[in-house]
Amino acid sequence: MINDIFERRGPRAVLASCAACAVLLFGSPAAVFGASSADSGIPGAFARLGLDTQESRTVTLRQLGLLESVTLNAPDTRREFFLPVPAGVPISDATLQFDGGYVRGDGGRETMLLSLDGSPVLARAFTQDAGGVSANLGVDGAPRPNGFVRLGLGFASVVSQTECADQTAIGNVLRVDPTTRLTFRFNPADVRDLRTAWSALPYAPVLAVSDGKLSAGAFDTAWRIDALLQRDGKRPVMQALPAVGETADLTGVDVPAPLRAIPAFAALAAGGRHAIADDAELGALLALAPRAAFGPDVIVADETMRRRIDGALDALRAQIANAANDALPAFDAWRQRSAAQLTEPLAAGETRVAHVGGRALIVVGDARGIGALAQGFRPIDVSNRVIVHRIDLAQPARGDTIALADLGGDPRSIDVQTAASWGARFDLAAASGNGRLPEQVVLDLAASPTLSNGGATATVYFNDVMIGAKLINVDGARQRLVAPIPRYALARTNDLRVTFRRQADAGCQARQTYPVAVLPSSHLRLGTATPDDTFAGMAARYASSATVYVPRAYLDDALNAVPRLAVLTGAMGIAPVSAKFAVTGAQDTAQPDGPFLAADVRLADEKNPAAYSAERLVLTAPNGDTLLDMSGLSRVAVVSVASAGGQSGVVYRSAGAAPVLTDKLQLSRGNIAVVGESGVLRQFDTADPQALTDEPATSTDWVTRHWARWGIPAVLVVLLLALIALAGHARRRHRKAREGGEDRG
Repeated sequence: MINDIFERRGPRAVLASCAACAVLLFGSPAAVFGASSADSGIPGAFARLGLDTQESRTVTLRQLGLLESVTLNAPDTRREFFLPVPAGVPISDATLQFDGGYVRGDGGRETMLLSLDGSPVLARAFTQDAGGVSANLGVDGAPRPNGFVRLGLGFASVVSQTECADQTAIGNVLRVDPTTRLTFRFNPADVRDLRTAWSALPYAPVLAVSDGKLSAGAFDTAWRIDALLQRDGKRPVMQALPAVGETADLTGVDVPAPLRAIPAFAALAAGGRHAIADDAELGALLALAPRAAFGPDVIVADETMRRRIDGALDALRAQIANAANDALPAFDAWRQRSAAQLTEPLAAGETRVAHVGGRALIVVGDARGIGALAQGFRPIDVSNRVIVHRIDLAQPARGDTIALADLGGDPRSIDVQTAASWGARFDLAAASGNGRLPEQVVLDLAASPTLSNGGATATVYFNDVMIGAKLINVDGARQRLVAPIPRYALARTNDLRVTFRRQADAGCQARQTYPVAVLPSSHLRLGTATPDDTFAGMAARYASSATVYVPRAYLDDALNAVPRLAVLTGAMGIAPVSAKFAVTGAQDTAQPDGPFLAADVRLADEKNPAAYSAERLVLTAPNGDTLLDMSGLSRVAVVSVASAGGQSGVVYRSAGAAPVLTDKLQLSRGNIAVVGESGVLRQFDTADPQALTDEPATSTDWVTRHWARWGIPAVLVVLLLALIALAGHARRRHRKAREGGEDRG
């Protein structure tokens, strides 16, 4: 058949038929080769720029605050650790590296059990006297809506097989090292809303600003973002958009081969440290977004930032037009898809998600917009763009009670074998305001019965101060524990801990766990009080209002001043969303009209127990006596509670080279602190000692708190008197009855 067609039509006709079939199947030859060229070269490189990238993360227990090893003791201990991952985003190549060790000084059997998200994945028995423990586990890549991989750890020790033997063994211990870590990767393109973008931030996110010198509005936005990141356990790193002539660190830069035909990209291809020659090179740097030079996770997109990015990309476009004019459409498409998310003006209060350089960024335009990133409102940020019109953070503290669930203490049931703890951690500013401070912890508890009907106890600690305890009835019914909070126990950051203990089962029964519940009705009760002139007292005042004053010099040194101010406000418990902000000139004095924080600012009518200038520190007592006069100090600063114009506040003063403050700075008691890079070096308390104690107990307080001492004896006395009266009355009636009978006789 084919031979007949070939003979009749000839070879040329057959070739034409084959060409027609090819056109039908693949289109015209020009289209085929055009598509191939479009997917390669400079246009193809721009089309793929920033796409199909994977972001890597490593989360260690040390980053989560576990600075020292954790020990699990015999005979049976269980712990859980929560390692953050992007919420609702699939992860890949996820592995958990467990590091630790054990000792087996008391002999017997030792067993370790590791579980992930509640599923057991590894069990290991230890037979040596001591040794290290290392295990590498694969982690399921399924999305986790709660944003955590839950690592469970169990340790059991059996010293003797004899029934009823005491299994206590202080020499059998399992150790968990802070280097235990979770490593994973994820696709930034899967981050589509602000809530997920925040959960995907690394441990040390890069906060980018337009320059080392900022306007008041950009500085105000930057320190609030930095403070929010620190409150969430992050360690933000400041980064400024490089300027022409500055040297940029191009470590890890990856320039696609086709783009090296453009001079700006070719200049960056060598990597290392490179001086940016012109705006076109700056535009190429923005397109590549190397982490070390300009790789933001959160960006303050003020007008200066948008203008500089637009100018750099315009210069790069002009260079592309000269070097490869056919690539302009692909460059414009990339610019609209990626860079426009940074350069388009933001509405007042707007915060958005952008995808630039293969990363998901959070773009904030002004101070109002960061309200969407506050912890209490972050769960509703399920959009890639939100606009904040108004947020009232003081609403929870307007009543007389605050649910512990609103302060981070989730109501739940806890399985208790011997001992277990439940806790909540909250800022004093979140639990005070309008002249009220925490006065009582009210816990509603319930405990299930045991096989031997053993008892259970609950002990309440407030900042490691025991404030109450109770023997709980193990009948499953709700019972209330009310623990008054002494004023001296209050601090800027407060830890509430409830430790439950159960009596071991009687006889030779196997150890079992029984649940104890903290019920949702548990709350904190507020009482009217006048805050002291201490750091804790100022934290309570800041709950109502706070104004932050900085000198104009801070705006000119933004890369150092922004983290410093964020640490100070965090140490004092100032809410970064609701605080007011003011800038004073070099020769001006601030006149506060409410609670304030003044950083290196002169105040009108200042009364301060600490004076620090020219490396000299002078401390004075309330009666005017000099407590300390010392000079020659270096790289330290002084934080003190002072007053100005009748308003109380905190003053920060540094002289010469200011210390680099970190999150180690924690201020609680006292009214003066000398601080350095390692935190608080020395605290002083020059306030009136009477102001630091609770109000003296009145007779009414004694009657109400110690009713059992007088109530039970009083009731017994009343009953005894009533019995005597009744007996006397009966005798009189009997006597009268007998006398009446004798008269009738």
